[in-house]
Amino acid sequence: MEKVELEAKLRKKVGTASSRCLRRQGRVPAVVYGRDIKPTNVEVDLKKFIMITSGEAGYNIIIDLKISEDSKSKKEQVLTQDVQRDPLTGQVIHIDFHKIIMTEEIKTKVPVELRGESIGVKEDEGILIHSLREIEIKCLPAEIPEKFELDVSELKIGDTLHVSDIKAGKGIEILTPGTEMVVNIAPPTKEEEIAPPPELVPAAEVPAEKGAPPPEVPPEEKAKEKAKPEAKAPAPKEEAKAPAKEGKPGKEEKK
Repeated sequence: MEKVELEAKLRKKVGTASSRCLRRQGRVPAVVYGRDIKPTNVEVDLKKFIMITSGEAGYNIIIDLKISEDSKSKKEQVLTQDVQRDPLTGQVIHIDFHKIIMTEEIKTKVPVELRGESIGVKEDEGILIHSLREIEIKCLPAEIPEKFELDVSELKIGDTLHVSDIKAGKGIEILTPGTEMVVNIAPPTKEEEIAPPPELVPAAEVPAEKGAPPPEVPPEEKAKEKAKPEAKAPAPKEEAKAPAKEGKPGKEEKK
C-alpha cells in the first residue's frame, strides 16, 4: 500500500465561523481519532488532500499526517474515514481521519472495477447492471488493495457475477456475503405496444340478457328527459263540411 505525507495544523478555534474562515483560505477542518489518541481538531490544505486521494486507491491510501503546533510536530498514520460535502456545491467541508496501527487488522471498503466488454452487451444489446460497487474487507493496513477487478467479457445475457467470484489476496478476508450479486447482464428492453381501450357502448344499446332487469337509466339522463317539453298531441282536424246542394226547383203545381 502506497503511503503519502500530508501536513496538518492543530486547530485551536472551533465553530462555524472559524470553519467558514478556513474554507475561504482554501483549507478544510478535520478531526483525528483512534484507539490510542484523543480526538484532535486539525486543518489541512484542501487542494493537497484532493490530489493525494484522487488516485485509484482513493480514500484507502495510508497518510502520514504531520500535525504541527507552533514549533513542534508529530506524525500519525491515518486513513480517511469520512468526507463531508456541501449538499449544494459538493465542496468538501469536513474530513474524519482514523489513526491506524500497522500491526492491527482494520475493516474498510474497496471499490470493484469491471474490465472488458460483455458479449451479451456487444452482440445481443443486453444491459450491464453494476449493482455492487464496494466490497468490505478486513486485513492489515499495508495489505489493503487499491481495487478488485472482475472480467465481464465472457458474460452473456442472464449471466451474473457474485462476491464469491472475487479473488482476494493472501491475508485479506472478505466480509461482504459471497451470495451478493456484483454484476449481471439483463436482456434488452422492448417497447410494448399499448392496445387502445375498447369503445364504450352506451348502456341503452347493450341488449339485456333474457330474464335480466332492464338497465337502469342514469340520474342525469332522467333529469334530461324531465326537462324536455312534453309533445302536444296535434289538434283534431275539423271535418270538411260538404257544400249544401241547391235544391232543384220543384215542378209547378197545376191548378
